[in-house]
Amino acid sequence: MRWDNLPSAWGNPLASAFQQQGDLAAIGGTPVATYLSPRFVAPDGACTVYLAPFANGGAGNPKIAVLGNSLTQSLNDSSYNQQHLQGYVQGNLNAAGMRAEVEGHGGRRWVATPGTTGLVKADSYLLDEYRGLLQHDPQGYVIALGANDAGWVALAGTPADRQARLDSTIDGLRTILDELRADGKCVVFVTGPDNLATYWTADPWHYAWAAQSINQELRAQANASGTDSFKLRDFAQLSWDHHTYSQGQDVWFGSDDLHLNAVGKLVLTSEITQAAAQCP
Repeated sequence: MRWDNLPSAWGNPLASAFQQQGDLAAIGGTPVATYLSPRFVAPDGACTVYLAPFANGGAGNPKIAVLGNSLTQSLNDSSYNQQHLQGYVQGNLNAAGMRAEVEGHGGRRWVATPGTTGLVKADSYLLDEYRGLLQHDPQGYVIALGANDAGWVALAGTPADRQARLDSTIDGLRTILDELRADGKCVVFVTGPDNLATYWTADPWHYAWAAQSINQELRAQANASGTDSFKLRDFAQLSWDHHTYSQGQDVWFGSDDLHLNAVGKLVLTSEITQAAAQCP
């Protein structure tokens, strides 16, 4: 069983304590408040069952799921949000007449790390949350991912290895998007930062190359047809000139040029809110 952290727990080294493993008898007596979005995850990671998602907002309002990585997670950081249980994204969506389920997790990717299985695989990419929330018939999804996929590509040691990782990521992304397209839900991509950034020990140029390649695929998928369910908010393009090395522009990023400062958090919150409004 997993559940969301409170704002005060983001970045806490004990964040892994917000999950419990065992059979149903072992975890059946664990009380978890509904607003923490408790869910059961099957041992093989193939199935997630949410107990009470979209618990905020008006009962008859449309439901929007927001899936993201640490950038989305930071929108619920206690230094930024002290009002809404799922961050200002939830507050904005509620104010706009929508119910929200906001899933921001550090390290989350579009495509699972090759070779991972079970709960490790499920905890690394979006499909367990996506499929679990699909059972509650949301009107749409906002998906703000890509930075960790690009970072994994950039960390490879040779040009050939980086190209192989990129090819594998794009292939995996297309497979996932085929599943999302078949479900027919509105899906709005929010592109991740794709200028020079420090991702662990990766060369910033390698990160930028990988991130731009992934974002180009998302743009192509969103623009491929005017009749399918894919849409796009281009945060990468919007934030291009707002890094620490940019000249004459407000800075939206911290020292790694990947994670957001207070101004950047406001901008991303607005972009996610506008992305949600693109779903009917």
